[in-house]
Amino acid sequence: MSRTRTIFYCILVTLFTTAGVLGGFLISDLYDIPHIDLLEDYQPSGITRMYSKEGEVLAEFFLERREVVSLSRIPLQMQRAFIAMEDHRFYRHRGLDFKRIFKAIWIDIIEWRSWDRAQGASTITQQLARNLFLTHENTLTRKIKEMILAIQIERVYSKEEILKMHLNQIFFGEGVYGVAEAASFYLGKKVEELNLAESAFLATIPRSPVYYSPVKYPEHTESGKKIILKRMYDLEFITKEEWEEAEKEPVKIIANREKRSAANIHWAPYFVEWIRQKVEKEYGYDRFWRGGLRVYTTLDLNLQKAAEDSLVDYLKENDHQGALVAMDPHTGFIEALVGGRDFWENQYNRATQARRQTGSAFKLFTYTAAIDTGKFNSVSPFFDAPITFKTSTKVGKSAEIKEEGEFWSPQNYEKYFWGEVYLWQMFAHSINVSSVRLLQEVGVGKVIDYARKLGIDSPLNHDLTLTLGTSGMTLLEIVRGYATIANYGIKVRPMFIQKIEDREGRILKENFPQGETVLSPQTSFVMIDLLKKAIDYGTGRRVRLLGFDRPCGGKTGTVGWPREKDTDKTIDAWFIGFTPDLVAGVWVGNDDASPLGEKKTGSAVAIPIWTEFMKRALDNQPVKDFSSPPGIVFKKINIETGLLATPKCENALWFAFLEGTAPKQYSSLR
Repeated sequence: MSRTRTIFYCILVTLFTTAGVLGGFLISDLYDIPHIDLLEDYQPSGITRMYSKEGEVLAEFFLERREVVSLSRIPLQMQRAFIAMEDHRFYRHRGLDFKRIFKAIWIDIIEWRSWDRAQGASTITQQLARNLFLTHENTLTRKIKEMILAIQIERVYSKEEILKMHLNQIFFGEGVYGVAEAASFYLGKKVEELNLAESAFLATIPRSPVYYSPVKYPEHTESGKKIILKRMYDLEFITKEEWEEAEKEPVKIIANREKRSAANIHWAPYFVEWIRQKVEKEYGYDRFWRGGLRVYTTLDLNLQKAAEDSLVDYLKENDHQGALVAMDPHTGFIEALVGGRDFWENQYNRATQARRQTGSAFKLFTYTAAIDTGKFNSVSPFFDAPITFKTSTKVGKSAEIKEEGEFWSPQNYEKYFWGEVYLWQMFAHSINVSSVRLLQEVGVGKVIDYARKLGIDSPLNHDLTLTLGTSGMTLLEIVRGYATIANYGIKVRPMFIQKIEDREGRILKENFPQGETVLSPQTSFVMIDLLKKAIDYGTGRRVRLLGFDRPCGGKTGTVGWPREKDTDKTIDAWFIGFTPDLVAGVWVGNDDASPLGEKKTGSAVAIPIWTEFMKRALDNQPVKDFSSPPGIVFKKINIETGLLATPKCENALWFAFLEGTAPKQYSSLR
């Protein structure tokens, strides 16, 4: 008897000890159960979208494809489809459906199934608790935590709030979360547009996103749709007629596979990526990729299409790189930007990152400084002849500079000297030698100051090679400089973003055009007049030959590198030009600075791209000319003498002058 009692006590001690140990482990495991207070601040991962100026979607960024929508936007039929399939007593229980739990346990015991098969007992609230707070591991502890959390959620939130969170959280495969994104991804529709058949079709997928995948196994999804429709009819959610009609109705699958990546860029990839870097840096990685931000940009999609077609088509024929930037000179809005031939091949943005020598396109700043002093006008005489300067510094690899030890001599592109010329001719024809003489008279420091005032930030060479464009700068910079002239001396800040909103529509940031008067409108207009003559009579004549006849101004730029005797091979070709309301710049070259070829000047290479873009961009727009401000006088000048033309003079042009700077003497030549 004593021995039996001892064995009995040992068994009891073992049982209690085991129970205590197991209970301790269970309690410690349940101790770290999440608090549902976290739901108050919970924001499901959303999609950050970028929009054009007109509201078209340019790109989407996400870690989980999800669009969070209110319950009122989700059709009642879709709500009922999920309730019928997952939890038909949803509106009657308080988080747990004990009938389903006991039934599931009974099946487990009778059929010797493992506990994880009892997942069919989970209510919508339990699924929400699991998806938000827990893992999907098949353990008893996880199941108990799920039940506790479900009860707590039901005490705090209404059924409508729970259903909304569930339908926005649920996984549909292919990286898609939430009913709204599922409707868009699989069917190409807004969630509000879904009919009964489509609602049942989509409600099938979360049961097993792989097995019921519409992309891989559409027949499985279709059979699942019929099961849900039958279930909805049995629960009296729909009529027999609705059931039979929806069961026969085919569902058209779109399945945009491009949407699977974490960044879907539909338009303007260089522009979009430039903005992504800026916004992500400002708001942080997590908020950008998960926060569902709305970024409204300045891009005009019609102009962007024109830019891409004009530039990329041309570059593919010549197998070179290039860039194009178009900007509204009055607002600073960047309305089109192409940073290279193929973004998916190379993401380097040549419009905003590449600093290249600009050649004669830089002369704008030299001549602006000269005109603004009041000492020079459009017909100031110069003598273009050989000149040599002493120098102690290497002046760079430019076809326009000839190195001779401690001396260098600027060279003209044409390899000859013009003799007596006037300032407007020097500018229109990009005459280098006399332009260096002009720089010498105005002063290098003063020209640099004017370049800075007009919008150039890159380092500039503090020597007489400056006017030849030997300093590197970005296309965006020089376009901004020309825009300041086109805007009559008001410098505007280039704008890529109009505003940024959070997922609730609250404005986080809003940009407005910011202008600063840095140059008089009178000096600006004289420069506009000179730039117009560069197109009508100078190196920009190809613009007219190609059929662009609107009032416009512009300047070419060509940078070469002589590698053989008397042979110039272009490495950078530029053209920056503008109409009253649009300024655009084009650069063509190679990333490794290898030559484009002989005679591939800005006129030959960049102007055709610019002209084609401007034709498309301004198609159907009214023709507009530049208006002259007060303080400007127009005089008809004999272009042979630079003096006032007589009524009988045939070889004459009209020029704009600052008041008090025009010639007073009439020419004796007819």
